[in-house]
Amino acid sequence: MVGLLSPGDYAGYAEEGRRLAVDVPNVTPMDAARFIAEATPIIGDAMAAKEIYDEATSENPNWALVGALGGAAVLGLFPGIGDAAAKAVKSGARGLLDTAKRVEVDPNAMGSLLGNVRLKPASKANKADLDPLGYQKTRMNDAYLSDTDVRSTDTGENLSRRPMSWEETEGKVVLPFYGDRTSRGLLVEGVNDINFDQPVYTEGGVDFMVGPAAQADKSIWASNQNIITRIDKEAAKAAKEFEGADILGLTGSMAPDANDFATMTGAAMAELVKGAKITKKSAKEFDDIMRSIDPDFVGVLSPKIREWAETTTSPKRKSFIRLMDSAPMQAKGFPSPAEARYSVTDPTQRDMPAGMFGLGAARVDTSAPLMFNAPKGNLPKTSVPHSTYNTQISGEYLGSLPPVPQGLLFKDVYNAMEGKVTKSGQPLNEAHKTHAIKTKMPAQKITPEILEGILSYLSRMEK
Repeated sequence: MVGLLSPGDYAGYAEEGRRLAVDVPNVTPMDAARFIAEATPIIGDAMAAKEIYDEATSENPNWALVGALGGAAVLGLFPGIGDAAAKAVKSGARGLLDTAKRVEVDPNAMGSLLGNVRLKPASKANKADLDPLGYQKTRMNDAYLSDTDVRSTDTGENLSRRPMSWEETEGKVVLPFYGDRTSRGLLVEGVNDINFDQPVYTEGGVDFMVGPAAQADKSIWASNQNIITRIDKEAAKAAKEFEGADILGLTGSMAPDANDFATMTGAAMAELVKGAKITKKSAKEFDDIMRSIDPDFVGVLSPKIREWAETTTSPKRKSFIRLMDSAPMQAKGFPSPAEARYSVTDPTQRDMPAGMFGLGAARVDTSAPLMFNAPKGNLPKTSVPHSTYNTQISGEYLGSLPPVPQGLLFKDVYNAMEGKVTKSGQPLNEAHKTHAIKTKMPAQKITPEILEGILSYLSRMEK
């Protein structure tokens, strides 16, 4: 049921989170994929479900944060959390949520680090009008995202994208390279009326395949070591299974907030903070919450905020941005996370839905060793390190395909989920299917049937 919250503040939240971390026992371990599949229909966001699981199963979980993110229904999915403990968690979370003045709580609309809150509309334009692709979980303040003025300079470092046709992929085997939609080789200098003190250099996304790392080392993708190692193993396995067929890595678009892991998004957010009108009281409330996540947080008004955003861990950077993306913080004058995400997004992908594949295509070199920013022993070192990710895989850039929905490409695993439901009886949605594809990392051979479906889709799109 939707109801109004009474006025309050953040006082004591950080301390309550730490207390609950001691008072509530660790949960019984369970399969992450199963939890995410069951929790996603409840909160409507697979990435949020993953955040909840990671926090709840961490060594020293902040249970107030877990309760705020998921609520009682999600807490009930964890074995080992009794009624009394769940009530304590909800109590801790309530202190977090009571900060908002005149907000509505929707238990089916999880959307921010602070929980299920959203501002009452201030105009006739609804959230979907202002922000059709969901760059921001909370409603933007009467500003159409498409009107955002991003000022940037191209460094000229990238090679040009090579146009490629889907017919060239027939008979080849593809692996999903899910990634954010960040640009590469741009210096972002300002957004709307805010000029950045220092430009934000963008390093990521599809054009990594044509950037300096590709030119120096034939690098085709960068990520954390566990992700790149898995891609490498799956590519080798597929090459053996399909008797030496070319193994292609095809990029797939993630949701706009996937940008939050990247160093450049944190830097842009920090620059926007400098130009925002944030009171000392509001800053203290923000800092108290952030310090329950990172005791070394420098403070949102600190002159070192950009340095912190660029050098902290990706999970903490993501928490920083998503804390901004909450109704209480937006009401207090914190800058728009949508504008930060949008500013570092590749302009050719700003209007692209999630789950679209093919904009970057490369042949994986299954015989080449992986490369590391800080290799151990005699392992190869990257010539052009990525500031967010520590490992790179090499291959040969092939080109840029017209993007198509993931269901047309990874047809075998996608069709196998048709008609399936979660344990709670909810039909599997696109978030579930994306998670399944990411988890399974299917090696899909491009058969004539799959190619026909892709070409038929593209033909319809041209009309």
